[in-house]
Amino acid sequence: MGAATLPTGSPSRRPLWFALGAVGVLLVVALIVVLVVWRGGAGTPSGSDDSLPGTRPTPTATAEPHAVASAAPAVAAGPRPTSCEAIYSPTMLATLNETGSLNPEWAEEDVNSGVLFGTDDEQLIVVIEGAEHLTCVWGNPDGGSGSGLTSNVVFVTAEQSEAVHQRLLGDGLNCYEELGGIRCVAESTEGAEGIAGQSHFLRDGIWLATRYVNAGPDGYTHDMVATVWAGA
Repeated sequence: MGAATLPTGSPSRRPLWFALGAVGVLLVVALIVVLVVWRGGAGTPSGSDDSLPGTRPTPTATAEPHAVASAAPAVAAGPRPTSCEAIYSPTMLATLNETGSLNPEWAEEDVNSGVLFGTDDEQLIVVIEGAEHLTCVWGNPDGGSGSGLTSNVVFVTAEQSEAVHQRLLGDGLNCYEELGGIRCVAESTEGAEGIAGQSHFLRDGIWLATRYVNAGPDGYTHDMVATVWAGA
């Protein structure tokens, strides 16, 4: 018998195919690792990774814009006395009580008497009536007489304050800077009836309007300013 012949596709070629197959597997694995690393580094972290250091959560909704601060109030933020007694020092209040009565009933009932306003200018009266204000009338408790005074504490805007200032100048009052604000004064002699006058003060959104006839202690307006703006 002759020597046996090796069949086609003999085992001597199998190690080559095995090696090629192993190389192919390694290449595939390496490619998968590269893809995983590349995608993991460049991708946006998912919601499950929000707690990991260095990650940045993806916004889920558009933030609402912050509200813009409102404009300055119509009336300047200054002192705001709420009663006539609060605008005088104790000494001035005692002096006024000696010579008259605060807001007597007849003055409040007779709205046409003209004693409710610290000015006789019709345009300025309109400003007073249209604004928040206090009315402080000092007069005879038994009825109208030839003596008395009225002060209005009027809360005004900056524009109104300047308009009042200009109107007082136009009315011929003497206006000047004093005590941190604008003071306007006028006084006239009315023959046998005595003395009548006006004193106005504008500061920080407040207009102190005073009109008097044969009344008004010395330092009346200065006392109001020192009391209303106490500590300022």
